[in-house]
Amino acid sequence: MPFRESWPVLGGLLFIVGFGAGLPLVAMVGLGTMALGVTSRWWSNHLFDRLELRRSLAERRVFINEPVELEVRLVNRKPLPLPWFEWRLGLSEHLRAAGERLAASAVPGLHYLVQRGAIGWYAAERWTVTLTAARRGYHQVGPASIRSSDILGAWPARTEDAELDHLVVYPRVYRLPDLGLPAERPFGDARGGERIFEDPLRIAGLREYRPGDPLRRIDWKATARAGDLRSRVYEPSATRLLYVLLNIDTLEHAWEGYLSDELERLVSVAASVIAWAAGARYAVGLLANGAYPDADRPIRLPPSRSRDQLVRLLEALAVVQPLTMGDLAGAIRREMGRIEAGSTLIAVAALVPAPLAEALSRLAAEGHRVHLLATTDRAARATIPGVTVERVAAAFQPAEALA
Repeated sequence: MPFRESWPVLGGLLFIVGFGAGLPLVAMVGLGTMALGVTSRWWSNHLFDRLELRRSLAERRVFINEPVELEVRLVNRKPLPLPWFEWRLGLSEHLRAAGERLAASAVPGLHYLVQRGAIGWYAAERWTVTLTAARRGYHQVGPASIRSSDILGAWPARTEDAELDHLVVYPRVYRLPDLGLPAERPFGDARGGERIFEDPLRIAGLREYRPGDPLRRIDWKATARAGDLRSRVYEPSATRLLYVLLNIDTLEHAWEGYLSDELERLVSVAASVIAWAAGARYAVGLLANGAYPDADRPIRLPPSRSRDQLVRLLEALAVVQPLTMGDLAGAIRREMGRIEAGSTLIAVAALVPAPLAEALSRLAAEGHRVHLLATTDRAARATIPGVTVERVAAAFQPAEALA
């Protein structure tokens, strides 16, 4: 039995011996030792009763290197003080705390913000720390732990708080001229106002089938009733649609790993195009062969002009990871039936395998305006019928230097 655990027992024995031998001093020492041991043990057992370690982020979404305040509060709501404490709060390895030395962690990808002190009964302490992130991502804040002890330090204790918060750091966004693209009509939009397209979600009526009508225009129920092929007639729409198709693969084979710098470049180019398109009042969407954190579904956000669409798109790009959910060509094939006629499709890629080139060529053949933004020389060398290839790799280096 450890010595500290034997305090009450030793105190009791001294009290019995002193009382039996008529030695009041020994009996008093024994009684004091026993009382001190029992009190310290009880104190240690109730250290964390009604004790709260709260933390809150001033913002949940920021850009790279944008400061955000983290407030941590330790609240003791009981008549029992903590003679000393040490709390630790886990932070993603990509987060920095101004003016603080962060402690190493045995957990990969984390380090710790550490504070020490003492707190009285019915008291509270507060700390404000400024965090910054040099990389985009879904950065973790938490878990936390608190250590303390009784006034003698005989029974130290520890409690864990497994709650996790996250800070979403958006990718770096550049002006299109910084990437070598024209500031106005970078994707060849025609002058003279918005183009008019048929909206497949708004059916105006039916007509007889005409040679050349695509199969998706045919109304099979009406055809069965009439005995002849019937095609749908759609109402016109003036909404301009732009769909960003992001290939996050940076090497030909998944087992080769990935190129971190190339992945960040891909994400930043996609974010820059999306930010420009949202400002130009496009209905903007995103399709990528990546996955959301802790999810097994690819990133797919259909084009929309809703107020929160830009935030949703930047959040999706912020959490892009190297892990792919199949190839982009397969995702495009599954999406083809949903893409509205006349959409502008912007593929962003560091490499263009044959299936992706074929899928992009097919989109162009269906009447969409398709552009490929190549972030590497190997992608820029791709020749795809009907697809305009723009090389942004050369212009990206000076843009990074200025950021």
